[in-house]
Amino acid sequence: MCGRYVMALRAGDLVDALSAAGLDEVEVPATTAIQQSWNIAPTATVPILVERLVEAADGAESSAASSAEGAEPSASPAGARRREIHSARWGLLPRWAESAAFSAKTFNARSETAASKPSFRSAVRRRRCAVPAQGYYEWRAAVDEATGRTVRTPHYIRPADGSVLLFAGLYEWWQDPELAAAGADSWVLSTTILTGPSYEPGPGDTTSDGDETLQTLADLHDRLPLALDVETAADWIRPGERDRDEAAGQLERLQAAALDVARGFAIDEVDRAVGNVRNDSPELTRPIEGLF
Repeated sequence: MCGRYVMALRAGDLVDALSAAGLDEVEVPATTAIQQSWNIAPTATVPILVERLVEAADGAESSAASSAEGAEPSASPAGARRREIHSARWGLLPRWAESAAFSAKTFNARSETAASKPSFRSAVRRRRCAVPAQGYYEWRAAVDEATGRTVRTPHYIRPADGSVLLFAGLYEWWQDPELAAAGADSWVLSTTILTGPSYEPGPGDTTSDGDETLQTLADLHDRLPLALDVETAADWIRPGERDRDEAAGQLERLQAAALDVARGFAIDEVDRAVGNVRNDSPELTRPIEGLF
């Protein structure tokens, strides 16, 4: 799963990192405020990468924002695509959610069931995004033999080459009923990160360096956030509606792509201070030095 992650790049640096990864011409609207954090927790405001269509005929734009009014992106072949960074609440809020508190339990979506789950199925078909990150945290649980208590040790997981991560995500627009009643700006953009099963070696598999990394990840947790290579990410965020079977098939392909990306991860034990969301500094990502 993914319950804490790092996104501490400024807007310009994030655009540069995405360009270096192969995603060019990404724009950051003036209204988008990117908050730097080394300890992002659910319900925080995070950047997401979306792709929308601009109708070439008259310049009318079909954007993520238009979805707030019930419109879906135009499928016109004449439309030019535009990639943009927007800020979203981490924890998906489907339109029928009664309150924003619902997002505390939808920060991850299981890719195996997202196409059929009421909370996610509409977004899988129509509102897909990528969630950029520099790395994420996972905890190894073990029983202390001396005390019998479960001890959870945090690890920081990141691309070994220092590149930016692109998690497969979904987004939705939700209208806050209290703000709407007050006549205030009431639309909330929200997002979730898709996860899949961790690596399981099959009969006759040979071990490689990348598979050892996958095994270490599996030892940490039986779920894995779906980090994607640039080609898979570009296809995932491509605007347009998928039918249910197409959406389910694409989710399966994301799982395989994510394992390939994860083979290039570096994993380090870090300080337990990351367990407190009030701690937020680069020191949280530094490996713990061995005693000898």
